[in-house]
Amino acid sequence: MVYIFNNFVLLICFSLAIDKLFCEMVLLCSYRTMANPDDHIEKQLATMPHKPGVYMIKDQFGEIIYVGKAKDLHNRLRSHFAPSNDFSKSKFIRELGRDIEVIFVNNEAEAFLLEFNLIQEHQPKLNTHWKDGKSFPVVEITTSEMFPRVRMTRDPKKKSELYLGPFPNVKSLKQSLKFGLQLFPVADCNQEIHLGDAEGWARTCMRRRTKTCLRPCEIAVDHDEYMEEVKHLIDFLEGRITDIIPRITQKMKDASAKLEFEKAAEYRDILKALQRTMQRQTVVVDVPDSFLLVTVEDENAFGFNLLKIINERVVQQTPSFVLLEDIGDESREDYVRHGVLQILGVPGILREVKRVYDATGYQSIKPSLEGLGFKVVSPQSKHKSLVLLAQQNLKNHIRRSLALGKKSRKDIQATYSARVADLQSMLNLKEPPVIIDTFDVSTLQGTNTVASCVRFVNGKPYKKGYRRFKIKTVIGQDDFASMFEAVQRRYADHENGLDKFGLPLPDLIVIDGGEIQLKKAREAMASVNLDKPVIGLAKREEEIYLPEEKTPLKFKKNRPGMHLVRAGRDEAHRFAVTYHRKRREKEGLKSILDEVYGIGEKRKQMLLKEYGTVSNIAKESSETLSDKFNIPREIASEVIFTCRRFNDALEAREKRKERFRKKSRS
Repeated sequence: MVYIFNNFVLLICFSLAIDKLFCEMVLLCSYRTMANPDDHIEKQLATMPHKPGVYMIKDQFGEIIYVGKAKDLHNRLRSHFAPSNDFSKSKFIRELGRDIEVIFVNNEAEAFLLEFNLIQEHQPKLNTHWKDGKSFPVVEITTSEMFPRVRMTRDPKKKSELYLGPFPNVKSLKQSLKFGLQLFPVADCNQEIHLGDAEGWARTCMRRRTKTCLRPCEIAVDHDEYMEEVKHLIDFLEGRITDIIPRITQKMKDASAKLEFEKAAEYRDILKALQRTMQRQTVVVDVPDSFLLVTVEDENAFGFNLLKIINERVVQQTPSFVLLEDIGDESREDYVRHGVLQILGVPGILREVKRVYDATGYQSIKPSLEGLGFKVVSPQSKHKSLVLLAQQNLKNHIRRSLALGKKSRKDIQATYSARVADLQSMLNLKEPPVIIDTFDVSTLQGTNTVASCVRFVNGKPYKKGYRRFKIKTVIGQDDFASMFEAVQRRYADHENGLDKFGLPLPDLIVIDGGEIQLKKAREAMASVNLDKPVIGLAKREEEIYLPEEKTPLKFKKNRPGMHLVRAGRDEAHRFAVTYHRKRREKEGLKSILDEVYGIGEKRKQMLLKEYGTVSNIAKESSETLSDKFNIPREIASEVIFTCRRFNDALEAREKRKERFRKKSRS
């Protein structure tokens, strides 16, 4: 047996050696065949005609690494392979390119459309913008089925289905779809629906169980009635609310005439919801159904905005921008065309709006969109206010995105608020404190000590940056050591300007406390190699302590900068106290249940798992508690009474502390 096994191992090793030798021979032959790849490229460039078309550059393995278009293929490809010392995209094309494949077209508009489709198909690694053809989600209506379903997707490939969109804001689309399905109860299942499916895969469907769907899987539904709901939902998602209202009004009147008052009340509620939706669409313009395309450029970025106008109301806008430093070889005109084509050029999308007002001034936009079946016209003087509105919305979008760090932190000075600017002036900071983290510690006689860190971005709370800490290394009441632990844990393992959560490091750290708390925070920052501005804010006199300064700074309380640091301090205190109270209630619940006669360890664990805190049990009734956990009514009443008494005492203590805190500040 051992002999056979050894021979088997030798056979495998010999086979692997032969495969390796064969691969090396193939690679050697391929390298000899293309011993000088520059000669092969030069021969292709020499025979390249002066015609419009699309070119694909391949590497030594035949993989497409770049797709481009040109009015003149000869000149464009020559520019890519011309000797140069720059570090642009062409440098990588010269180093990696081993072969060129071209497709000739009749004009530049055809070249642009073909280039876009090839980028979507091959995803070349050197094409930086608009590679992902699935950037924006769409709504799929499965019209090929007996009872069409509605769902969100990023892959509209089924020709037999109807697609709406694309929608640039995923969160807004989810909210609109959820609201629309509440008004028009169309199915949104993941599988095709047949009568009787409620006994199978649809048994656990929540919308079926709560009867918020027409339930064609469970009951016989009139097909015409179902399709009417589908049409209403499509009009709602497309923004044609004014088309829906007359139909719903007529249905309400018909139901009332038939004495079906419950159904009439449902239609009345739908009408009220639609009217509230129309009131939120406050921008009303005297423009037919159309799109409006504008561009904006400032010292930081360049972008475009595409507005959609339905029934004289702006129902959707798609702002997009790129930093000037990131545009690279791609021109601004190409960036706009790629972006607009990705939004309007998705195949299979329902397109009732065919007019586009183009305010960009780019000559190539018109033929590109006309190739998709749109009518492109220039806006008139009466559209000036709408153009300015679209441009202003785009500018606001760029400023907000830069301030939140979504694109870049470079040249951000133009985007921060007056409070941030005043705080920078107060503290003589080199950079504006756009991102501010504030720490606070909360404890009660050394028990259940916790700490909080809240983040303000451009003067406003940024909830994704909130963190809370259960102090683990401190025994008893020691606010200074607790502050050290919180700061150290918050910024541990930071790297390349980002913390361990992937968020950018702050521009300023504020410590709730005086000189000693500030000293401990600096020690914690030094332990994790973090060098950022840090200050301490004393509660009683609202004084600001600076490192290495014995005398604190005092400013007027009504200064914008002081408003900002106080807002951060108060928010950190609220966040810490809330967490501390939650922990106290959990501990209090354990001790309360231990004191109640008839509550053993098993019932205590059940109540802790179900409710968690004293206040949650205090809101319950003794009947519910008794029925849910099979507890005698007398014991359940004792539990409720004890929890409510404890909760009232806790709230009274918090109110006394808050009154004392306000009195000390005044």
